[in-house]
Amino acid sequence: MPNRNNDMVATVPVGPRVQGMSGVVLGSLVLAAHNFSLDLTVAAPNSLITGTVLVITGLLQFSAGVRLLRGRCHTLTTLYLSLSVLWGSLGSAKILEVLGILSLDNRRDGLLPGYGVFLFLTLFLGIAATKESSIVSWICFLLSFSMVMEIVALFYPAGRWGAACYQALPVLLGLYYVVGLTVSYCTGNAVCLPGMRRERQETDEEDDQIVKNDVLSFAYAMNMIPTCVLALFFVGATHSVNQAAPWMALAGLAQLLVSVVSFRREDVFHGAVLSLSSTFWLGITYGFLSTLWGKAELAPPFLASSILVLIFLIFFLLSFTQTISDVVYNLCFAILVLSLPTTGLSSTYLGISSILLLLISLYCTFALALNSAFRRTLVPVGRSLLPQESLRELFSRCRCARQGYESLPSSSTTDNVSTSTEILGYSTYASADTLGFLSNAVTALAVALLSTGDRSLVLPWVIVPGGVIQFVAGTISFSRGKTFESTAFMVYSMMWLLWGSVRYSGVYRGSEGLSVAAGAASFLLFNLFVIFLSVVINKAWLVLSVVFEVVCVLFLLDALGVQTSQYFELAVMCVFGAVCVYCFCVHLLNGMCGEEVMSLGSPLLTLRSDRGGEQVCVMADARKANGVKQIAELMKDGGICGMPTDTVYVLVAACNRPAAVERAYRTKKQAEERPMSIWISQLSQLEPAREEFGPLLWDFMKEVWPSSISLVIKRGPWLDRFGLGDSARYIGTPESIAIRIPDCTVATHLIDLVGPIAVTSANPSGEADTTHHSQVRAKLGDNVDGVLCDGPSPENVASTVVNCAKIDEGELGFFRVGIVPRAQVIGIFDSVRRRHGRSGSAGRRNNSSPRRHYGSTNAARTRVDVVRDVASGLAGVVAHAQDDDSDIGASPQVAVVGGTDDTANSLAFSTTNLLNFQS
Repeated sequence: MPNRNNDMVATVPVGPRVQGMSGVVLGSLVLAAHNFSLDLTVAAPNSLITGTVLVITGLLQFSAGVRLLRGRCHTLTTLYLSLSVLWGSLGSAKILEVLGILSLDNRRDGLLPGYGVFLFLTLFLGIAATKESSIVSWICFLLSFSMVMEIVALFYPAGRWGAACYQALPVLLGLYYVVGLTVSYCTGNAVCLPGMRRERQETDEEDDQIVKNDVLSFAYAMNMIPTCVLALFFVGATHSVNQAAPWMALAGLAQLLVSVVSFRREDVFHGAVLSLSSTFWLGITYGFLSTLWGKAELAPPFLASSILVLIFLIFFLLSFTQTISDVVYNLCFAILVLSLPTTGLSSTYLGISSILLLLISLYCTFALALNSAFRRTLVPVGRSLLPQESLRELFSRCRCARQGYESLPSSSTTDNVSTSTEILGYSTYASADTLGFLSNAVTALAVALLSTGDRSLVLPWVIVPGGVIQFVAGTISFSRGKTFESTAFMVYSMMWLLWGSVRYSGVYRGSEGLSVAAGAASFLLFNLFVIFLSVVINKAWLVLSVVFEVVCVLFLLDALGVQTSQYFELAVMCVFGAVCVYCFCVHLLNGMCGEEVMSLGSPLLTLRSDRGGEQVCVMADARKANGVKQIAELMKDGGICGMPTDTVYVLVAACNRPAAVERAYRTKKQAEERPMSIWISQLSQLEPAREEFGPLLWDFMKEVWPSSISLVIKRGPWLDRFGLGDSARYIGTPESIAIRIPDCTVATHLIDLVGPIAVTSANPSGEADTTHHSQVRAKLGDNVDGVLCDGPSPENVASTVVNCAKIDEGELGFFRVGIVPRAQVIGIFDSVRRRHGRSGSAGRRNNSSPRRHYGSTNAARTRVDVVRDVASGLAGVVAHAQDDDSDIGASPQVAVVGGTDDTANSLAFSTTNLLNFQS
């Protein structure tokens, strides 16, 4: 929703904050009621209902935290995500106790580490929340005090009364917070309860450099849980570690979430580190749980442990480009991983490394929580010992020495054709190929010892990295338009999941072995196709896919019961792991340096599409000024190009190049049914023809643009000013034309350089909208001269197309209801009509303050306003569900904006369409 005022309350979505605080209220209430109901003369009872409610509360809290990840409310986001782990761990532990999996007698061993970690975490968040909200700060402090009393209650049962009291107070404050947010939202912040008003947080580029990845504080906090379990066991405060399995499992899953978010923050280094630490903690958790059914405590397989140590040492070396705290963190983690399988839980090395890792995680949690909240460095984490520029320069010199300076491309050369992954890489995520290769390396070396010892030993080391994490890497690669990598990673993840699961469960034996063999054969055949494609990718993928073909053969032979040499299997897995480690290092270094400093090798075959000497399609970078300029020059020379927008990708041509407009029109199949539209970058480009539009339409255009709303207006002499010439017949219909100012910086900058443009969708008629720059080339082939590459579209919904032909008569029609709801468009028109003094307006507010489409200040809303918004929104949903291509050619949906019955006007929509203007 738009910002309602300059108060910070309006800068963060209200819904996630209310949802998350409701989780705080519910979780605190359940624990308080549970503690108040206890008989202090006996051991604490375990309630299946209490555990289930806490797990549901944790899911509610987790959803709220994830929804806030895009906002600037770092402390509240960390609080909600952290409490989701707290509620989920407590609930899971209670359920496992009821089921008899966890022991009631040793419950202190599981609760003490968790309570200790959340005591410090909520205390840190309380200090950080003083910058954002005093109420949230007090809630954090009260939760911290309740953790103190819970720890006391583990030794003295009477402490539960104190814990219950401290847990009841956050319930009251949380309810007050929810009511305050609701009142502020419904009144447009005209009414703000005491303690709810906060100062607006002003951020700038320097602030963003201070806290590049604001979710790291949550990641370090989750790392405190398993390290605290090991540290307390080492000092003798607890007697077993298996009771803390629910806490460690959820902490590992939380770190996996932060890993994905880190890639979205374009932080490749921490994303890779957290994915590996998540794998380690989840594997260790399985080992701890296995002791409950009579097995020995399980450490990682030796080869898997070796690769973990190696990779953490690589992280240790590369962390010199980050901060001093990262250096210490990765060194301690490498020592911990090394000591666990060699010396066991009672090892002095393991105990000391876990204590050091706990202390550095504690410090980083405190430092990053405060720095993120105050947007400046209050608690230092240390500067980088080796700047990334120095690392980039080092590898550049090595490459120059190997290839010669004359063979390197000039840095000033920007007009060459690019089909590299550099262009594909610009999206909402950084390249996650690092994750895919990392997970393959760990999984391959874990599988190498499946034929010896306990087969269940390596199950988590196959399923978690090879299955789950690699599938995540595949989905991220798919969002970046990397079809080959995403497909390979996803299929490889399915193979590891299948092989790890069936080999452990013994499905090979008996008639089921033939079914498994059939599945293995399908993987073998598919990988042949991957090998074929890798010939045109690079040498590293070719070697990797060839070795994986041997792995598939081993899978097939094992399913058929054919015995193979253990040493041969070990050798194959080691080769596969070594190739994956190399690819992992290459992608990690390239991602950290922001350019290709190491190579995966050139492809054996290069596919070219020269079209008889004609220029191939230029893939320009939308994030660089030279990229936009390059596309602008192509369009000035009469070219047609694909362009990103605030909705989906479109095909554009300069209006003052009639031949290009006609070519763009004829590029699409069956284009005669899809008229083109006009886009401008600023309303002043229509200023000379202002009198032709009328004052009401002109002011309506001023209010509604820039946005994802296209206005269909009457055709007139004003169109001749764009230099369309004979190509004007391809724009719109004989009676009307769709025109828009997109809410996209890249698009408007391109229009500023070229002038008004003719626009149509970047897909053949009848096909789905184009949502990635790679799809433009795939769908339109070499018919386009260039594509401005900006990764996936921000939205997968087209623009809203409004018919303004009868706007002076108080009527608006809707050719298509897209990303902007119908009710919002009518609300904007209401305010414009009131400003013009038109009688019988359908305005939904009782003042004359105009309502802008984006980022404007709006007046207070009454309860009737809220009810009207809901009603009109429901009508918009119904109409949107009916809007599809099958209705093309029908009459437009009409909203009559006039009369005295406001509620009737909000719902006065017909159910038919006239045309389908593109974007």
